[in-house]
Amino acid sequence: MTDKATIEDVAQKAGVAPSTVSLALNGKPNVSSETRKAVIKAARELDYQPHSAAKSLATGQSETIGLLIPIELKSVFSSTEFFQKMISGMHRAAGEMGMTLSLQIVESEEEAIERIEYAARSNSVSGSVITHPTNEMPYLEVIRKYDYSVVFLGDPVENVPYVDNDNIDVSRVATEHLINHGHERIAMLSGPSRFTVSRNRLMGYRSALEEASLQFQEELVWESDLNEQSAYETVLANAPEQDFSAMYVSVEVQGVGALRALRELELKVPDEVALVVVGESELAKHLASPLTTVDLNTERLGYLSAKKLIRIIKGKEEEPHLIVPADLKIRESCGCNRVETKTGGEKNKNLTQRRSNIDG
Repeated sequence: MTDKATIEDVAQKAGVAPSTVSLALNGKPNVSSETRKAVIKAARELDYQPHSAAKSLATGQSETIGLLIPIELKSVFSSTEFFQKMISGMHRAAGEMGMTLSLQIVESEEEAIERIEYAARSNSVSGSVITHPTNEMPYLEVIRKYDYSVVFLGDPVENVPYVDNDNIDVSRVATEHLINHGHERIAMLSGPSRFTVSRNRLMGYRSALEEASLQFQEELVWESDLNEQSAYETVLANAPEQDFSAMYVSVEVQGVGALRALRELELKVPDEVALVVVGESELAKHLASPLTTVDLNTERLGYLSAKKLIRIIKGKEEEPHLIVPADLKIRESCGCNRVETKTGGEKNKNLTQRRSNIDG
């Protein structure tokens, strides 16, 4: 052909509408596999290459990376600030390295299997950052089958690439902070046990208690889904039955729900319940009792996970995983903000020293 092929040429050759060509070449799910194959065959024969999806026909590699979030939609929408920061970091890394970012929300690990298999077969996405690894991770089988490039944002159960905080240490430092200010009965609001991050943070909480010669009390560990309402209902149901002077909330999105429940129970923060929450948000600074938090540096987590994935896709050698430092931010909710400069500085220093150094 002497003239450059157009989308209309591909549509005519494949016997479909131009809009269907666009959907097929951009990896959209609402196109049948037979139609997609016909469109790709026509595009190859016509050497149609106006955009990145068409380039992947020749190279076998898309210029797009995916962010795969295998949790319920209500949990995603409850954690908007966390995901905004994470996506912002990923978008910046992708732009710096000549790639684009595609958001893929699935509500189960079974749906994740379908999405990964489709991406691998269609070359619509070159690889994915996958959040919220669980103790099972059934999608690993399809990842290995297609040799699909992935980086987990979170510590997986298998030896695969990941970027994460040291969540055992994150939890230990949060709990130690409360112990060091005189608290012995510390309730923990945990995420669902199927997630590896919940396992690791529970380990850190137990470790801090044991190091302080305090007995672990199973009845003081309350499990909540990853949304504000579930956290509220969990604290409301459990707090009246237990004697505790402090609470450690292990997931950012649970913090507001926990505060709502404590207020409804007329338990004043920090006068009657000292509170530390994992995860930094703007809301933490503007509540009546601004939250003491462990800042996970979420944007950096996103940035490094996307950067790592793209380097793997491009065939560059990488360390198997990266650990991002976290920082204790002391405010009023723990009741010890008067010693913020000294204590906060020491805690930040200790937490960072136990992490690997990361080049940005």
